[in-house]
Amino acid sequence: MDQQAFFENRPFWSGSVNLLDGTIEEVHSYQEAQAADFHHSLYFSEPQIEKMSNGECAFFWIESTGVIQGVWRDKINDELIKKIAEQITFHEKIKKDRRDSLSANIYILSACDAWAGTDSMRTLGVTTDETMLYAMLAAKIKAGDMEYGGFDGEEAWHCFQKDFKNEEVNFNKLQYGFVQTYEDMQITEPISLAEFPEAAAAYEEITGAKAKAEIAKLELESQSLVYSVVEVRTDFGYQCFMLPGICDRDMLESSDQFQELMEDEAGSEVNASVYSYCVGNGESQYPSEEQLKIIEDYQDELEDEYGIDPLQSDFISFYYEAEQEY
Repeated sequence: MDQQAFFENRPFWSGSVNLLDGTIEEVHSYQEAQAADFHHSLYFSEPQIEKMSNGECAFFWIESTGVIQGVWRDKINDELIKKIAEQITFHEKIKKDRRDSLSANIYILSACDAWAGTDSMRTLGVTTDETMLYAMLAAKIKAGDMEYGGFDGEEAWHCFQKDFKNEEVNFNKLQYGFVQTYEDMQITEPISLAEFPEAAAAYEEITGAKAKAEIAKLELESQSLVYSVVEVRTDFGYQCFMLPGICDRDMLESSDQFQELMEDEAGSEVNASVYSYCVGNGESQYPSEEQLKIIEDYQDELEDEYGIDPLQSDFISFYYEAEQEY
């Protein structure tokens, strides 16, 4: 299970440790590191960068399993790792829509004749990753081995691309191909691209095209969108989510995510780290729920295309008490 590290009640992912006494001097969240493309020289303070450069301090990070890692193992030795561990605590991350990791759908793609006759079927690939299934389909349709939507060749390819972008792929539109779906199979690993090499290029093409289509909905050439990444720690767990605008306590408490997190809880200490960002060009706006979901799903693509600018960070601490019903 994933673990979230805390230093002085603040959730963090990476930090700087003093090599002489093992004191943690500065920490930062995963979101801060991600916004800087994981170049620690871009998000640590100048004094810390100077200390790292002259050998007084060293950079370290925490894996999701709770393991402490350092780039320079000759500097961050086992004794120093022990000192780091004494200063931090861990809590299991609470995830929305948690799924049984051993349970997944399995998709089997087969080639067949025009009538999908059982005796003509030949298995091409098996996967638990739905997007990978679409990539396998895309590879076969683009190569002309399968038809889609009553078309063949390039027309079939364009028809499939359109349906994929609109999340309307229909297996019944396939000809010379057949997809079987089985639920709750005990398979944990999706198919490797090495097992279906022609799907690799198709995977990149269809997902890249979909990303561009989704990002276009944000209209970032004429507006910029302001949002916050909120990391919340309570007495019983941790959750990270996005909210529109620059989040304050009132916005946090009234959000659906926070209310869901605190559901059935009488009260708890709440410590929240808030990191606010802006993406796009033009007048600043708050993203809609749909736009916020696009930002969440395509952060890497947005960073590459527009750059994500950090605006500010804040720390909110309070005691939450549920309203009593009389």
